[in-house]
Amino acid sequence: MSANVPIVRQVSWPAVLIISLVLAGFIAISVFFFQIHGIIIGIAFFWALAVLLNQTIPTSHNKGMKAIKRKDFKVALEYFKQSADFFTKYAWVDKYRAITFLSASKMYYREIALCNIAFCYVQTMEAEKAKSTYEEILKEYPGNGIAYYALNSINTFSKKID
Repeated sequence: MSANVPIVRQVSWPAVLIISLVLAGFIAISVFFFQIHGIIIGIAFFWALAVLLNQTIPTSHNKGMKAIKRKDFKVALEYFKQSADFFTKYAWVDKYRAITFLSASKMYYREIALCNIAFCYVQTMEAEKAKSTYEEILKEYPGNGIAYYALNSINTFSKKID
């Protein structure tokens, strides 16, 4: 098993701009209603909303990340499957994540879930499932560097073992 669990966070700068505009909107509305204290109130409302949305929408994703940090990869695998299913069913939530749950993630949450599923397969010594999942990721998200390099590693190591 892995000694250190890698966590990748890629930022979408257009999403950062959208989120900043939402924050500015909260501040502007709060200043209109509460004058001088509006800035603090607007920031507080925005922060509370961001925390609420990030805790309620990607629930399975969050539980999966906690399981990975505990190195409980079998449990994490189930949560990431639930996350992938959720973001497949509600693709619009994932597509507009900068607005729907104020996420500046460059990667789609479905894409992240699939990468995490493949990572969990690697950690549980299920290389063939990991390989097919990484291949699925590259078909759907051809620019995914995580899947590309992980698949290259799997292929390299499987050639050395043969």
